[in-house]
Amino acid sequence: MFNKLLKPIFESLPENNKLERIWILAKTDFKKRYYGSSLGIVWALINPVVQLLIFYYVFTVFFKTVIENFSLYIFLGLVLWMFFAETTKKGIHLIHSKRYLLENIRINKYDIYTSGILSNIFSLLFNLFVFFGIAIFFTFSYNANISYFPLLLLNLIILVFGISLLLSIIYIYLRDFEHFWDIFLLAAFWINPIVYSDEVLYDNAIILYVNPVAGIIMNSHRCLLFGQAIDFTIFFWDFLYAFILLGIGIIVFNRHSKKVIEIL
Repeated sequence: MFNKLLKPIFESLPENNKLERIWILAKTDFKKRYYGSSLGIVWALINPVVQLLIFYYVFTVFFKTVIENFSLYIFLGLVLWMFFAETTKKGIHLIHSKRYLLENIRINKYDIYTSGILSNIFSLLFNLFVFFGIAIFFTFSYNANISYFPLLLLNLIILVFGISLLLSIIYIYLRDFEHFWDIFLLAAFWINPIVYSDEVLYDNAIILYVNPVAGIIMNSHRCLLFGQAIDFTIFFWDFLYAFILLGIGIIVFNRHSKKVIEIL
């Protein structure tokens, strides 16, 4: 239904109105996700909050974890991880789910990915707004190091863009890949500092240096919760990984995207 509504709207837009096309796609996708539900966008918050309560209880009662402002620590990690997980899972199906647009509307294929990620950014920003709202009731204060956080979000967005490009092409040729990715995400959750201390990863540096999501979460904890400067070495490697994956994603996508419509 939403795709059919988009066609006349897009065809009425000027050919060079790229940003408006992306905005309409993102807004429509966001509305579609919560269309018909009673709670609407609140569902974007319910999932991380429920997981927060479960992990907080388990790791404070059974494992006796002692981390300052532990509930905020978990919540921030969950919000960032869920953005990565949900955006990449969505990216796997992006070409297939937007096939109608690619076949019937003159649109840049990259705009499909940009709008898909943008719609998930709406949910991310909503959850971050809740995070900052709750944080005012905790005993810590922000300092100038908070200015690093937008760069960490940019790093995460570039990372998921590149991975989404790769996953969507792989899925076209290997439909079972989505099940592998679900298993990967389940396992990868536990090599990110979401429910345990950042120091654990420093003791296992190999994980920290080959897992850009872990570095982004760790540096977010540092600049938002602990008032510390980010680890610039990790920051450099995380950005490098993001741009490498984006570059590979673009090369693979450009090489195979012309065959996509025929295969679909």
